[in-house]
Amino acid sequence: MPVANSRRAIQNRQHIAITGLTALTALLFGLPVLLGLIGIILPASGYFPAFGQSSFSGDAASHFLATPGLGLATWLSLKTGLMASAISLAGCFVILAAFSGSRMMLRLRRLLGPLVAIPHSTIAVGLVFLLAPSGWLMRLVSPALTGLEQPPNWGLVPDPYGLVLILGLVAKELPFLLLLGLSAATSLPLARLLAIGAALGYGRFTSWVFLVLPLIYRQIRLPVIAVLVFSLSVVDMALLLAPSLPPPLAILVLNGFHDADLATRLPASFGAIWQIGLVLIALLLWWIGENLVGAIVRFCRWRGWRGQSTDPWLGFLSLFAILPMLIGVMGLVAALLWSFAKGWFFPAALPAGVSWLHWQDMASYLPLIINSGLLAISAAFLAVGVVFLWLYHGQHLIQRNRLLQAAIYLPLLVPQISFLFGLQIGLSWAGIDGSWPALIYIHMIFILPYIWLVLAPAFAQMDWRHDHVASSLGLSPFRRFLRVHLPLLAMPIGAALFIGFAVSIALYLPTVFVGGGRIATITVEAVSLAANGSRGPAGVAAMLQLLIPLICYAAIWLFLKYRFGRFADMQGGGLT
Repeated sequence: MPVANSRRAIQNRQHIAITGLTALTALLFGLPVLLGLIGIILPASGYFPAFGQSSFSGDAASHFLATPGLGLATWLSLKTGLMASAISLAGCFVILAAFSGSRMMLRLRRLLGPLVAIPHSTIAVGLVFLLAPSGWLMRLVSPALTGLEQPPNWGLVPDPYGLVLILGLVAKELPFLLLLGLSAATSLPLARLLAIGAALGYGRFTSWVFLVLPLIYRQIRLPVIAVLVFSLSVVDMALLLAPSLPPPLAILVLNGFHDADLATRLPASFGAIWQIGLVLIALLLWWIGENLVGAIVRFCRWRGWRGQSTDPWLGFLSLFAILPMLIGVMGLVAALLWSFAKGWFFPAALPAGVSWLHWQDMASYLPLIINSGLLAISAAFLAVGVVFLWLYHGQHLIQRNRLLQAAIYLPLLVPQISFLFGLQIGLSWAGIDGSWPALIYIHMIFILPYIWLVLAPAFAQMDWRHDHVASSLGLSPFRRFLRVHLPLLAMPIGAALFIGFAVSIALYLPTVFVGGGRIATITVEAVSLAANGSRGPAGVAAMLQLLIPLICYAAIWLFLKYRFGRFADMQGGGLT
């Protein structure tokens, strides 16, 4: 009886702890989203006393539904979001199947950290410089292959079908999914699964499709859905790469929020709800696609298809999978060239001269750099601290609670355009819009899911026998934390800080809405300059936007190398 009572007491304490933790997490992440949705639903229903609308009506819905090109804008967003997410996921799986366990994968893995650090808008600026009618790509092939001495009247950016937007999204999201896939693969008995596949007569590609990839996808499914939601409602990339007549749905809604006529806020609020409906439709289609692919895989497995003839095609497909990342890197090189270009006339492949003219005005970017750095450092350290405390004191409780994990991802599972305007209204009512604490908090809740993805597997894989040995030697809990736990988790913590820093630098829409125009960052400036066609200054801003997280990456890596260089994890390479 005493043992049973003790177990029951432990279970009750665990239940109370997990209930309290779930409630706290729901409050931390759900409250901003809930306030934002309320601030959108009320204006969309016609109720907005600040504009003299004190009764509910359907006028906002009817006005928005009458927007010219709404159907095409909705279809464009749905098409580009689904295609970009599917291509990114397929490319991730092809690269994993082709290069896992090889030296190529080790080299590629070392590049993933810097690639993940590149903001979306920086990739978009680079693609504009690369694919514009007078861009670097056209200069490289002219006049030898095209015969053109003047820029053509047509261009690849923006294209009416949104293909360049898909390319930009794939170039940015593929490294992120690949990093998650590699992390998930390390938790699987990969060698044993592939050996079983070989023993059954499967080829390498078939072994991966039948045995490995379903297990990896199960672990990364929630982040994949977050990528899908983001692709459906992306703003900074769409401003530069998407067509404008009509634009994607998120841009259509954003234009309504930024219109000088304040009455357009009400139809735009209904547009934000329309965006949520679009996301729900896309998730339904994605679920149907999951089941369809799963049925095809099960049918092929049931028919005994071995697929050994597909292995020679695996390397060929992997080259196509890597191509979007290479194009993204070429775009960054083009942006770098433009930032130093002097007298670069078409069709010259390289600038006629090098000039520091655009960089001489770098002092004007200093406040933006300081704002971006302080915001990123504060939000990243705060998010890492919160996740570390959660995992350190309740790892097993969190890992088993799917509701709690879903609450952590909530800000990524709701389109940003669909709740940030309402949140801005709530913050304005509270008198804290445009304040540093509000903006740091919002950046933190967007950063924290990514940091969770890094730290949770590290905690799960940590060997707690080291802690038991240290405890038997008489070390107090605090000394064990400093002498044992921190060194063991140094690399994951460093990687989490770096990813949090990079994600914060890249946040565009949360900074625009919550910052209220009072806190400007280098990302907001880069998008504005590129949208206005200022190539030289936009190139400088894009390079600064890229250099800030890379400097952070180098600083963290050097510190960890100096402090923990003798540890086995540091002998193997970089942060990722």
